[in-house]
Amino acid sequence: MSNQIIQPRTLKGFRDFLPDDMRIREKVINTFKQEFEKYGYEPLETPVLEYADILMGKYGEEAEQLMYTFEDRGGRKVAMKYDVTVPAARVLAQYQNQLTLPFKRYQIQPVWRAENTQKGRLREFYQCDADTFGTDSIIAEAEFIQMGIEILKKLGFENFFAKINNRKIIDGITQYAGISKDQFASVCTTIDKLEKIGEDGVKKELEERKISNESITKIFEVISQKAESSLELLDKVSSILATIPEAQKGVEELRKILNLLKAGGIKETFYKVDLSIIRGLAYYTGPIWEFEVTGGNVGSVGSGGRYDKLVGLYVGKDIPAAGGSFGIERLIEIIKERNMISSDTQTTILVTIFSSDLLELSFKTANSLRSQGINTLLYPDENAKLDKQLKYANKKQIPYVVIIGPEEKANNKVKLKNMKTGEQKEITVV
Repeated sequence: MSNQIIQPRTLKGFRDFLPDDMRIREKVINTFKQEFEKYGYEPLETPVLEYADILMGKYGEEAEQLMYTFEDRGGRKVAMKYDVTVPAARVLAQYQNQLTLPFKRYQIQPVWRAENTQKGRLREFYQCDADTFGTDSIIAEAEFIQMGIEILKKLGFENFFAKINNRKIIDGITQYAGISKDQFASVCTTIDKLEKIGEDGVKKELEERKISNESITKIFEVISQKAESSLELLDKVSSILATIPEAQKGVEELRKILNLLKAGGIKETFYKVDLSIIRGLAYYTGPIWEFEVTGGNVGSVGSGGRYDKLVGLYVGKDIPAAGGSFGIERLIEIIKERNMISSDTQTTILVTIFSSDLLELSFKTANSLRSQGINTLLYPDENAKLDKQLKYANKKQIPYVVIIGPEEKANNKVKLKNMKTGEQKEITVV
């Protein structure tokens, strides 16, 4: 064997999660699981690799450039999972005789994208996805948005909101402005930058894209509308786009969502209609939304919408669907920066080993504590001095230590020490 030491390192855009990180991650993931299941979503898991043709053509050209694709040893063209929505649609088509519609499912799995890495944007990251398949009812959208608000509140966030729009309204705005089909995607991409580059920046970019001044004026006539409430804003949009049936459908869908959120007791400070957000032009067909944490500085922390045509690509008929994803990595970045969740160890008690002669008694004591549901660590070295074991407990921030010496053994007791206060008392365990 070579004596050369291999330099330990991780690939760019990938990372390890040490115990302190993992404790926070698991708390966040468990919160999502509990809330998803509270709303009736069922767990689903799909493979890392899919046939490339399953994934290609579903996300748009720009997104597909970020997809990890290769040919395996059998000569098959495969791709690493880019998101969990498309694989879920494939599952629904493949197992349609085993799944009862409407089908509500959630997935919390890693996905891979060849991104330019930056804060909150990695090449491997976990995606939290929840979707409802088999119903065109607006209930699916309203419940998802309500659930997303509840999840963020449960995680400890106070200042955040959901921005809601509708693909039908987007289509209506571009139709009203006289935008051609060839111009549609580029115009929408530019409008979506409104928050980042401002009104002047968007207008300048639209001019560079050869959009007429008349069309630009009409676009901003709609998207710059202000109102006291989202419902009032929709009334104004409805009036401007009164001659466009598709836009009127979109307005009515959003009205229903807003009314359901109100019926659910959700304060309007947590959601608003935002006509500038544009997502998933390749597959969204109705309401769309984004969740944003105020001051998070990582962009959206969740998004979703209705996509009634995607599943049909696999089954030959349209199956309506709605749902979305949460950016666990982005949320965890903010949670860690703000110290919102403790990363303290989950171990409650360290059982020390006074001497090798008392190892079996310490072993038995640790088992007794675990049988009572107490997270217990038996110090894994019978030859270590007691002082070293106590320092270990302090370093690991384990709140209690059990000490069993000859005297404690003779009295059939153990000594329980509070590592924070230094208080000690004798108790019976075994």
